Amino acid sequence: MGALDMNSMTGYGRGSAENELGTVTAELKSVNSRFLEINMRSDHFSAFLEEKASRKIKSALHRGKVTVFLSFQPTSAGRNLKVVLDKDLLAAYAAALSEGRCMKGLKNRKPSISDLLTLPEPFIHVEKETLSDDALAPLVEEAMDRALAELTAMRAKEGENLKGDLEKRLDFLKEKRAFLLSRQDEAAKAYEERLHDRIHKILDDKNLAMDEGRILEEVALFSEKADYTEEVVRFGSHLDQFRQILESSEPSGRKLDFLLQEINREVNTTASKASDTLVVDCVIIIKTELEKIREQVQNIE
Repeated sequence: MGALDMNSMTGYGRGSAENELGTVTAELKSVNSRFLEINMRSDHFSAFLEEKASRKIKSALHRGKVTVFLSFQPTSAGRNLKVVLDKDLLAAYAAALSEGRCMKGLKNRKPSISDLLTLPEPFIHVEKETLSDDALAPLVEEAMDRALAELTAMRAKEGENLKGDLEKRLDFLKEKRAFLLSRQDEAAKAYEERLHDRIHKILDDKNLAMDEGRILEEVALFSEKADYTEEVVRFGSHLDQFRQILESSEPSGRKLDFLLQEINREVNTTASKASDTLVVDCVIIIKTELEKIREQVQNIE
């Protein structure tokens, strides 16, 4: 994987390996998960071989719920079937039947194969020798390598699409942050104008002079109380960190999720401080976009 790869946790991979014994097939499916979870299903493979397959996954993936299915289709050589004839039992049957032919009241004919096969204790046994782990291990490893290559390629492709989408959303949030910054001074000016007009109307009605100094004090208090500059600066810092993490080759899903929580906290504080409907409306738009980003981040490894 390249230095700038971002991986999704969703993917599928299938790989096979064969030799004179048969074919091992590995199928892998992965979906979102906070941690790496492996659900192993196999067609009569030993615990040793299942663990070998699990180690392959652990060395390649960091997060995701991975379902694994291993199967083996043997060739005639790999079936290891052996038909065993119990000669002693068959000889005993033959002797007993020969003796029975001499008994009065019985039909005098030689027993057929069908007669022998209906006898209570079978004299032919089929034995199947299980293939050793050493014989199957190379096939399991090769099949897993191919399946993992396909799975990781799909996860990388999906991750590339996620990254492109997130970068566009970050650009959108950057524009909204710029609006919040620009609106900070305008909100104070708007408050000053409203306060000035209100006091001027009250004093005019009573023929009193306006104390401009007092008005400026009130505006200063308002500006200090409604100042969300610190929150918006941290908001910008978090956006920069988010973009840097997108360019990292390390698994980044948890870091991005944490940053989203921090950004959400900053914009909530901004809305609570501001007494400006335009700022509150902007925060609502930002929070809606953050939720869309969060849904995307849930799928990043």
